Amino acid sequence: MSLWAVIPVKPADEGKSRLGGALPPQARERLNIALFHRTLDIVGAILPAANIIIISRDGAFRDSAISRSMRAITEQGHTLNGALYEAARIVGHDAMLAISTDLPELTPDDVRAMLPPADQPGRAMTIAPDRARHGTNALFTAPAACIPFRFGNDSFSVHLKAARDAGIEPGIITRPGLAFDLDLPEDLKLLRFREDGSLLG
Repeated sequence: MSLWAVIPVKPADEGKSRLGGALPPQARERLNIALFHRTLDIVGAILPAANIIIISRDGAFRDSAISRSMRAITEQGHTLNGALYEAARIVGHDAMLAISTDLPELTPDDVRAMLPPADQPGRAMTIAPDRARHGTNALFTAPAACIPFRFGNDSFSVHLKAARDAGIEPGIITRPGLAFDLDLPEDLKLLRFREDGSLLG
């Protein structure tokens, strides 16, 4: 069973809308672009570029992925769950790691932690909740669509139930780099920046 990483991402001028009270549109767009490229760097350090899929309505993001020899597909809908189903149809019976781009402190070790041992056979699921343990920031599924994708309100508990309903005992990964998602204005206060103002990895 091969492993694919799927990175769904909104267009740069649409993402992080809930930060609108703290950042003007151009600053949010720059932040979205920086987070996107940082995520590609980190995931690309773990998986072969040919096994990384970017799904987005943003042509510039797709072009960036292609320039790195990653696969890029045009998102047909406007929902995260729909995007993941689109990618899962490509992945098929292989394993899939779906990971958000709004994890500013993600590290390569965080990505590795989401993956089960290479010799583990059969169906599996690993989930990384957010700090409040309400949402899902990363989800490993083998095969890709072994459970329904239910990102949204209380998705952590919904995904856990879906796994157990499918006869899978899910692994739960709690690491700072996976739990800290940049979502609300107060989250900006926790970000670490370099002297040039770029995100500190």
